[in-house]
Amino acid sequence: MLRRLAAVAAFLFAAVPAPVAQAGALGLAEVRAADGTLLAQAGEGPFAYPADGSVLKIGWARATAAGVELRDVTMFNGRISASRIVVPARGLARARVEGLVADGKAYVVGPNALIHLQGGSYLVALQEAVSPGRHGSGLVGLRAYVSDPSLGLAPGTQLLVGLARAAHPTGVNHAATIVLGLPQLPAMEASLDGVPATATSGIPTSLPTVSGDGIGAQAVALVERYLGVPYVWGGATPGGFDCSGLVMYVYGLLGIRLPHYSGYQWYYGRRIPVDQLQPGDIVFFHASANGPQHEGMYVGAGEFIHAPHTGDVVKVSSLYDTQYALSYVGAVRPYAAGASPSSFSIWTLASG
Repeated sequence: MLRRLAAVAAFLFAAVPAPVAQAGALGLAEVRAADGTLLAQAGEGPFAYPADGSVLKIGWARATAAGVELRDVTMFNGRISASRIVVPARGLARARVEGLVADGKAYVVGPNALIHLQGGSYLVALQEAVSPGRHGSGLVGLRAYVSDPSLGLAPGTQLLVGLARAAHPTGVNHAATIVLGLPQLPAMEASLDGVPATATSGIPTSLPTVSGDGIGAQAVALVERYLGVPYVWGGATPGGFDCSGLVMYVYGLLGIRLPHYSGYQWYYGRRIPVDQLQPGDIVFFHASANGPQHEGMYVGAGEFIHAPHTGDVVKVSSLYDTQYALSYVGAVRPYAAGASPSSFSIWTLASG
């Protein structure tokens, strides 16, 4: 009887949800390892990591119900600096990164601006990003991805500075929203208008000879060069890719700028029916309220190249594999003009 009561008690305890973390305990900025492990997080006031602030230093920071604000931010011994970062709890209307300087060059940035750094690392400004171990997404003021070991961090390490989900909730009922970080705006509203051209350090100046004509064929020829590159969450360089980072990087080489989030890329270009797919089209999977959660590049004959998940590498898969056929959402041609519908058009491939 005692064993049975103990078992029931253990079951009931396990069924009770863990208490939601208080907003004050959430990081206004975070340093995360390649596997998503939290290495350090900043609270209100000044912050330095490590103690000398060589990786990340914040002069002042605060979180309110309206959002998060940070001042006098420097990264990587001053290679990146910003005088002020404002990340609203909701929306992009007040979001801004002021006084941004990277590798000696000043930038005026808008949502999803991608800046390549010397050595292969990169910086994304005002990005809707998904953190590992969480469901949902949230706006990040600046996200730096480390590819160059000379920065003193292992490749794949990321700095997320200014997190919308760290804003103080206005009431108890909003605590879970802040922890999870819900979408800021519909993807189509996150415009790249006004974002300056990014640096081209480390990007090939010419394209290889390809079979076939057009941008789509060129994109396929490029993406094939990265087969075998390991998956890295948030990766968008040949040192490691995630699914949207791979597509963003390849089309970036062709002068087509895409945001680093599959839910956003779903709105960039013209929707393509499954029976009209061409090499270079972006195929999407796993519909959600935030948009499709996975993607790849169609290469022809029912196959696509993608970066699947942690522990895997960039590889070729088939649209007709059960896991992809049943989760297929649709396709976009990013270099084709044309308005996108505001809602998903779900296609099924299960029947071949």
